[in-house]
Amino acid sequence: MSDAPFTIEAAHGELKRLTGSIAGHGARVKEAEPSITDEDDLKMLGYITVSIASLQDLTGTGTPADLLSRPHRHAIRNCLNAIKGGAQLLVEGAPDNGIEPDGPAARAAEAMAEDSDAILACLDAVRVETGSE
Repeated sequence: MSDAPFTIEAAHGELKRLTGSIAGHGARVKEAEPSITDEDDLKMLGYITVSIASLQDLTGTGTPADLLSRPHRHAIRNCLNAIKGGAQLLVEGAPDNGIEPDGPAARAAEAMAEDSDAILACLDAVRVETGSE
């Protein structure tokens, strides 16, 4: 999060911004689908896609106050774990899985993992700043 004073509204806005960024990176990774030769990595790409849609649903339809709910934050974390873990597996499998290690899909997958970490930091800030467990 930025150096601006913490508010739950600011955290929610940052969460939505980062979710949009993950969705954009996910679309670039999805473009590599025709070149992916590993069946497990194709499944992983499907899990990433579903997790991004779930993350968008959790962040796009909710209100800032939803971030005070531990189950809501936990659901977001579950999506992020699938996205980040899947992205890392796709990158680790390159080039044997058909993805170029330095290509746009690999860079986008790495960016998804970084955005996932940023969202996790945002969720941690919400938990600490609001005292919600």
